[in-house]
Amino acid sequence: MNIHLKWKSKRAMNENMKAMMVRTTKGIVIKIRNFEMPDIRRVMEIEEESLLDGDAGLYLELYEEWPEGFLVAEKESEIIGFVVLVLTPEGEGRVFAIAVDSRYRGRGVGRALLKTAFNVLRKRKIGYVRLEVRVSNQIAQRLYRSTGFMEIGFIPLYYKNGEGAIVMRKVL
Repeated sequence: MNIHLKWKSKRAMNENMKAMMVRTTKGIVIKIRNFEMPDIRRVMEIEEESLLDGDAGLYLELYEEWPEGFLVAEKESEIIGFVVLVLTPEGEGRVFAIAVDSRYRGRGVGRALLKTAFNVLRKRKIGYVRLEVRVSNQIAQRLYRSTGFMEIGFIPLYYKNGEGAIVMRKVL
């Protein structure tokens, strides 16, 4: 896949979400901001650790399509998590990928990223958001249910390793 990337002008960057400081439900202070091109290396480290099946080219392509839909979480200038949103042809939002550095899991970072992502989608007047989650990922399923997602389907053999995915949806 050959992807041509363009650097965003300052004006275009100002149209994106402003960086915001957030105290997670577990009490740590993080900054959530829009993804920037130099972040890709760290995002991919977290992605690989989380076994998401994505690749840098795909993430960069999604960023080019909708920069506001790619957010990162930082603690002390280190990226510790990210979320990638896409808009579906049906007019829904989709959490394409979300991952948190293993050292920060269970500390509210994923929940903070999701809440911020929901706000991004609401600003676009999106009424629903959906996602797919590994059948074996009980921790993520609990997080999603606690933020209002409901199970609406199942896709067998969804992931590269043959594992199925639960499809979940939330009204925004």
